Amino acid sequence: MSIRPKALVPARGLTRATWMARLARFAESALTVAAFCDRERVSVPAFYYWKRQLDDARPAAAADPMPLLPVRLTAGPTLVELFLPGGAVLRLSPGCDLDFVRALVALLEATPC
Repeated sequence: MSIRPKALVPARGLTRATWMARLARFAESALTVAAFCDRERVSVPAFYYWKRQLDDARPAAAADPMPLLPVRLTAGPTLVELFLPGGAVLRLSPGCDLDFVRALVALLEATPC
């Protein structure tokens, strides 16, 4: 009775990394799939299997980083924002009383007691 050694099988992570590197080399090679597989000594079906596996493993977020939501724009009055040095913000609607705004700004800029 003879004991045959088990064939060395690369770990799954190693196989995945090997194929990721191999597919990167293919992308830069300008060879056909058949010619590349012949050079790498792998089968064409194995090439397509790993290409599909690794493409499916990519996160969906990479393909579509942000979902688009419908937006409805409505025409409305444009507000004017006035930022004062003390941090106060005045939001003014079109047609407001400018004399009142001037008086308000003067009061807000006055030094407190």
